[in-house]
Amino acid sequence: MKPYSFIALCLLLAACSVTSQPNQQANIVESNAEYIQGFSKARLGRIDEAMLRYIESGKLAGTVTLVARNQDIVHVSANGMKNRETNEVMTTDTLFRIYSMTKPITVVAALTLWEQGKFHMNDPIEKYLPELANLKVYVSGPADDMVVEDSERSIRMIDLFLHTAGFSYGFTNSELDKLYRAFPPPASSDTVESFLAQLADLPLNHQPGSQYHYGINTDVLGFVVERITGKKLGQYMQEVIFDPLNMTDTGFYVPAEKAHRLAQIYGADRQGKTVVVENEPLGDFLSEPAVHNGGGGLVSSIDDYYKFAQMLLNGGEYNGVRILGRKTAEYMTSNHLPEHLVPYEQNRPGEGYALGMSVTLDANQVMFMSSDGNYGWGGAASTYFRVSPEENMIMISMTQFLPSNFHAHNNDFRNTVYQALVD
Repeated sequence: MKPYSFIALCLLLAACSVTSQPNQQANIVESNAEYIQGFSKARLGRIDEAMLRYIESGKLAGTVTLVARNQDIVHVSANGMKNRETNEVMTTDTLFRIYSMTKPITVVAALTLWEQGKFHMNDPIEKYLPELANLKVYVSGPADDMVVEDSERSIRMIDLFLHTAGFSYGFTNSELDKLYRAFPPPASSDTVESFLAQLADLPLNHQPGSQYHYGINTDVLGFVVERITGKKLGQYMQEVIFDPLNMTDTGFYVPAEKAHRLAQIYGADRQGKTVVVENEPLGDFLSEPAVHNGGGGLVSSIDDYYKFAQMLLNGGEYNGVRILGRKTAEYMTSNHLPEHLVPYEQNRPGEGYALGMSVTLDANQVMFMSSDGNYGWGGAASTYFRVSPEENMIMISMTQFLPSNFHAHNNDFRNTVYQALVD
């Protein structure tokens, strides 16, 4: 992560709590009762208390949080500022760069094609992306003089869903990742074809299927969707996900009439102080990119993402509209890594990997409150969601701070949600 330039803060932080009616048909419970869908209302209040600690200390500018259970929204709240430099208050209809929370949406788009027999999980990806045939695999050596070997088998479609293909993101200090860091992201490419041509020159991190390694797999999956459908990824998502679910604020850019709703993005300078990010990843999201980035390119609102998450929890259906079949949704939200690759990363005990997101296999190993079978993912700018089938519960947290996990607010959010359960 490149350091962000320091910008002097000339406005005092204003922290406030705003709750507005989300733009949806979901049932938002307004009640004076002590308990609501198995939650203690008093204990739910600890969510805002936890978020405000981060805001008042200057670590975060603002947050929006949502909790739903049994298809009732029992908590939705905005705290702090959408843009503290311009003194704009955070509201529940604020728009956020969701970065890698794009991945589950791209997965759903792909699975709608899988259901129709348009591809199979064991298909080699060169069947759809011939540019990626005969890829090499990194063995040793420095970035400018690498030793590589032939891949033992083709990357299969399932490898794109599971991050077992061997593609990387450039997040580590390895010699191979030096090349990936120099590789432009999809959103800055002129065409899908030019991006794939450059990707084909990069070695894989490991033999396909042999390891989990987080990388541009879901971006590549989005290109497969485009090749199969003959449509831009955003257009296909609009037709099969966004329009049916009435997700009116989700897309690969923010139209001009909604630009005022996009939250400012922040990061940490070299001293750890929260500052405005001037050169944000993947552009400013204010104009349509030439290449739609299925791994991290969407903007959304907490309302829209709730509809998507509730669809998954309902087994592929929301508000009378079916996006996926029940068995497809179950397949998507189940672990698919073999036992020797669990946990998917060593610092994620108890966690397997479903399609495009993690899933908890042993809640007793997780270092914060959890439940077996809960699934979800986060975004680079600290957006976050989890769905618990065991508790019939959804939790979503939105803010804009790079990098994710720099602060522990999402761990605190998750704990304050679970601790509020009393039934």
